[in-house]
Amino acid sequence: MYQVLIVDDEPIVKIALRSMIDWNELGFHICATASNGEEALEMACRFHPDLIICDLKMPLMDGIELIREVRKKKLDCEFLVISNYEDFNYVRTALVLGAADYILKVSISPEELTEQLKKLKEKLDQKAAEDAKQQRSIQETMLHQERHAAWREFFTNRNYEFDTLLGVTGFVPEEQDTYALCQISFDWYDQNMEPLPSIDLIQSTLKNALEPFDRRRIILFSTSNTLLVLPESELKQHQYTISGLASRIIQLFQYYMSLSPAILYQSGIPDLPQARTVYHNFQDLLELGFYGPLGQVQADALSVSQEIPDISYKELAAEILLVPEEERLTRASDRIQALLAACQQHNVLPSRVIQYCVRFLGELEYHTADLSAAAHDQIADSTETMRNALTREELERYLSDALRAFFSREPLAEPPAESYSPEVEQALSYIRNNYSRKISLASVSEHVGLSSGYLCRIFKEETGISINTHINQLRMARAEELLKDRNSYIKEVAISVGFEDQLYFSRLFKRYHGVTPSEYRTLGHT
Repeated sequence: MYQVLIVDDEPIVKIALRSMIDWNELGFHICATASNGEEALEMACRFHPDLIICDLKMPLMDGIELIREVRKKKLDCEFLVISNYEDFNYVRTALVLGAADYILKVSISPEELTEQLKKLKEKLDQKAAEDAKQQRSIQETMLHQERHAAWREFFTNRNYEFDTLLGVTGFVPEEQDTYALCQISFDWYDQNMEPLPSIDLIQSTLKNALEPFDRRRIILFSTSNTLLVLPESELKQHQYTISGLASRIIQLFQYYMSLSPAILYQSGIPDLPQARTVYHNFQDLLELGFYGPLGQVQADALSVSQEIPDISYKELAAEILLVPEEERLTRASDRIQALLAACQQHNVLPSRVIQYCVRFLGELEYHTADLSAAAHDQIADSTETMRNALTREELERYLSDALRAFFSREPLAEPPAESYSPEVEQALSYIRNNYSRKISLASVSEHVGLSSGYLCRIFKEETGISINTHINQLRMARAEELLKDRNSYIKEVAISVGFEDQLYFSRLFKRYHGVTPSEYRTLGHT
């Protein structure tokens, strides 16, 4: 039953409209009446009628203004306006504002009103059907999103209960069926593509490859990673193996987008909880892309190692420091190259390799007493960028820079007296305003919006010194000024220039000034 609001300043018109037809038989119910536009607007907000029948000329607020105000309040209703012969301009305005139709007050008859209401009911019925369809679509979309989120959560979160997944998704595992798992991953850093392909293009390419399979499940995490879960009975039905499907996927991506994804796959998985374990093993295997493109890999034929082969970082540092000084750079470079090759051969996790290299540099520095301040800062730069190395080549480059700082006797380049690029200017400004706080190469890079490795390179090319050197030069200069105040504590000075560790501050101060902060004061620098 559609609700109707009748608005007219003449009581006799309202009475006539109420009594001349059987409203209920036509599917309408008069929920309220009003005598002017202001009263009608209040009633409309209260009762939310589906249809408003209103006079165009009324006191306080006419019909035109009422239509405008109802539209402003986004009340979803139809208008049927009542007019006189001389109200043609009003009628035209009302129709422009969205009124469904009009009837002349002097000639209102039961037949005409009935005909108008039948047309309006058809329109309201169609609108209701469209609204219902849209609501069902929204509900279906929300249900699909909820189920998709449940699958994603199940695979990524080891603590997500299997029974919860079944309850949310309504999935019923097939008895005696086993599963095949396939993960497609893109290393966009390695692909060097600009701009990146859209997620729609990636999805359509995958759907092309998976078109024959009805019971597959695509769990799309991002443009970088897609996980496929397929019952093996489905693969057999279409005379596929999971390795054959992986080959098909690679062919399609190379054909449509000239891309070479890494694809990990495994078959014979007894159930979904075990499939989740396999997925997490995939994530460790994907790290091996650090050493070079993975291509197509049968996951259960490959394993990763946590152990660094050959020698501990302390033993390696001691070995390097025992050789003559002029041979140390060559020996260190050769030993690192051999170590990284052994790590690649044994599939050592890159995170473990990077950790080893960082500790190796720290051990070298600990046993190198005569290291200059500039060399110290270069090593600090290399160490920080090394932590974020994405490939073996990057790690080797950062290590090479650090080893040259330790053992090379080449003089440091003088800063060029030229203007700087906007990115370097931005970095210099940020450092100048924040060096007294705890900042790092990572925070400077994030502020500028460049990778730490790239920023380091252009900063040193343009200024002649590393970012850490520039930060420490500013800090040491400020520390000199603060130490002239004999009432200040050295710990306070360290904190004031961005160091939480007083011992580290003292060691660095000595590298720059040849004496400790305490000795600096004792020597009369006030």
